[in-house]
Amino acid sequence: MSKIENAVFRLLDQDHFSDLEREKLRFGIQIILAESYKIILVYSLAFLLDCIIPTLLAHLTFFLLRQVCLGYHFDNLWVCLCISIITFPIAIKYIALNYNSISTTYLYIIFAIILILIYTLSPKGTEKQPVINQEHKKYLRKKMTLRVLLIVGIFCIMPFGMKVFIAYGAFVESIMLIAQSMKGEFYYEMDHC
Repeated sequence: MSKIENAVFRLLDQDHFSDLEREKLRFGIQIILAESYKIILVYSLAFLLDCIIPTLLAHLTFFLLRQVCLGYHFDNLWVCLCISIITFPIAIKYIALNYNSISTTYLYIIFAIILILIYTLSPKGTEKQPVINQEHKKYLRKKMTLRVLLIVGIFCIMPFGMKVFIAYGAFVESIMLIAQSMKGEFYYEMDHC
């Protein structure tokens, strides 16, 4: 454990916690710190590349969908970090420099195809984040539908330059769903949802 993890653990640990509760606390701290490092690195690079707002739009779209659609997870934090850096600030900077070559009609068609893929493939459970049962799947699909409608509403009122990055965030999630479909879906129970 790093010094930061140990310091946070000592601050939050309670005498009445069981060994299981302490392990859960330790794991939660590790996840929060890993995600914090990722966010700091991604947004620092986005700042240096002068693409914070487009990165934020794409990342928020991805995150809103990711929570309920699930999809592929990388096995290693460093691989995830490298892919996040390439996928978000670097690719977004490239898109920001070149999106004027995309027509509005073409963008709407691509976005519609992406949303159809997401709606068709979601949710895709993973080994670490399985779809627990049929009720869980229904719950995730209901939440996903609401979030897709929210994203579509925001997409429709945004200027063209912002729409491109909303579509890109949805595109990244669709890739994660396709990758998990190829790998295979995981369920907590042997109940094939």
